[in-house]
Amino acid sequence: MAKAVRDEVLTTAETCRYLKVAPRTLYRYIQEKRVPAFKLGKDWRFVKSELDMWLRRKSREYSRKKPT
Repeated sequence: MAKAVRDEVLTTAETCRYLKVAPRTLYRYIQEKRVPAFKLGKDWRFVKSELDMWLRRKSREYSRKKPT
């Protein structure tokens, strides 16, 4: 069951809530190919486990750039 939660497919609205960003920001990230996303028909979808990996990668990048 844990795998099903990790592989959950999110809508744009759910992803905005999950990432705590405005829809405009999310669409900009999609356009710039900065966030993992795919189209299902005319709507964008996001796999939660891929978003989690993306967030961890961004967090590590930020940590490396941060002066100590």
